[in-house]
Amino acid sequence: MTSTEWMDRALCAQTDPEIFFADKGSNYDEALKVCADCPVLQQCAAYAQTLERGLCHSYRHGAWGGTSPRQRARTDDTTFKQTRDARIVRLASAGWKPRQIAAELNCTDRTVWRALADHRRTLGEAA
Repeated sequence: MTSTEWMDRALCAQTDPEIFFADKGSNYDEALKVCADCPVLQQCAAYAQTLERGLCHSYRHGAWGGTSPRQRARTDDTTFKQTRDARIVRLASAGWKPRQIAAELNCTDRTVWRALADHRRTLGEAA
């Protein structure tokens, strides 16, 4: 199966597409009910995350994989932050200064300090 052949089996392909691309201020309830029974829900969700990686919810549109744009943005943000924070901890452990880490990861010094404080707090709770 090619990377998008699963789309032919999607229930949305057999439904009014308008419900999956609601106007601003509308909700996706009807679309998400269709998604709940879809046999390719997981492939659809993964496809949407790949297409939209790094975008905030206002740049995402449509119901994909049983999620609204805002839900997908929240999931993607969590993954991005976890990855970035893990890199911050690794670089700090290697002796990098917070300012160097911030420049390397294109974030603020405050983000670096917050990630390191969260890491120390996690280590303290584990003890």
